[in-house]
Amino acid sequence: MAYFALVVSAGITGFVLIEHLPWLDAIYLTVATVATVGYGDVVPVTPLGKAFAILLIVFGVGTAGYTLTLLVSVLVEGHIKNLFGRRTMLQQIAQLKHHVIVCGAGRVGQQVISGLRNSNIACVVIEENLDSVESLLEDKVLVICGDAKQDKILQAAGVKQARVLVAALSNDADNVYVTLSAKSQNTSIMVVARAEEEEAESKLKQAGATTIISPSISGGRQILAAITHPASYDFLQNMFYNQELHVDLAEIRVGKGSELVGKTAQEIWANKGLNLLIVAINRNHQFLSTAIKKEIILAEDILIVVGPPESVQLLKRLANTSLAFSDFCID
Repeated sequence: MAYFALVVSAGITGFVLIEHLPWLDAIYLTVATVATVGYGDVVPVTPLGKAFAILLIVFGVGTAGYTLTLLVSVLVEGHIKNLFGRRTMLQQIAQLKHHVIVCGAGRVGQQVISGLRNSNIACVVIEENLDSVESLLEDKVLVICGDAKQDKILQAAGVKQARVLVAALSNDADNVYVTLSAKSQNTSIMVVARAEEEEAESKLKQAGATTIISPSISGGRQILAAITHPASYDFLQNMFYNQELHVDLAEIRVGKGSELVGKTAQEIWANKGLNLLIVAINRNHQFLSTAIKKEIILAEDILIVVGPPESVQLLKRLANTSLAFSDFCID
C-alpha cells in the first residue's frame, strides 16, 4: 500500500513538473495511466512526458495489480478465517454435554462466566452485543452472537445436552421467555434466572425456573451479612471466590450402587478417616440438618460437606458419582 501511494504521488508530481499540468489534470492522468483505462482529453504532450508516462505504466500498473490482489486476499482470507473459526466453535459446542449456557453477558452474566471459567466448568455464552461478543472471543470463551429467545440460537448453544441454563438478560420478560423456550426443548434442564422485579419471580417459577436470583435482594443481603457477621462473611468470600483457603464446600450426590448407601456418615467418617464436616443432607428437596451424622444415607441423597479438597475427592469416589457440577468440568 505504501509503495502504491508512493508511485501515485510520484506520477502526479512528475506530470505537474514535466507537463506543467494543473494538479487536477495531473491526478486524472496518473489514475488513468495506473488503471490502464486509456487516455481521454488529457495526454502527455512532450517527449519527456511520454517517457515518464511509459515508466509510470511499467511501475504503476504492476503496483496497482499487486495492491488490488493484496486487498482481495486480505478480505477473502479474513472472511474464510471467520467462517472456519465460527464452524470450529460450533463443532466444539456440539461436542459438549452437561454444560452451562449463559444467556446475557452483562454485569451479572460476566460474573457468572468468570466464576465458571475459574472452576473449569464448560459454558457457552449467548450474547447480542457485538462488542461483548468480540471481547469474549478474545478471552477464548465459546460464544454465539444472537437472540437467546430464538429456539435456533438455543439449539446452537446445545440446549438439549446442557445441564444448566442461566437466564441473565436485563429484561425480566426476556428471561421468562428464555426459560419457557429452554424448558420446552429440554425438560430436565436446570434454569437459574435473574429477576429484577418481585412480580417476575412468580412468572419465572411458572415458566419452569429452578432457582430465581434477584441481584438487588442478594446484594442487600450480602451488605447486611458483611455488617452483622463480618468474620463469617469474609470466610465465605475467601472460600467461594478468593480461594485463599484450601477448603471446599461441595454437594455430592450418592449413586445407587455406592457403598455409602445404608451407612451413617459417622461410620463412613470413622472407617475412611475423612476430615470433613457434613453440613446437611438434601433428600427429596428437603434438608436434614439435625443428627445428620447418625442419619442412614440413601441413594440419591445429596451430601453437603465442607473440608479439604482431597477429602472431598475421596468422598466423591465413595459416592460413586460426580460432584453436582463436576459433570461440566473440562479435563
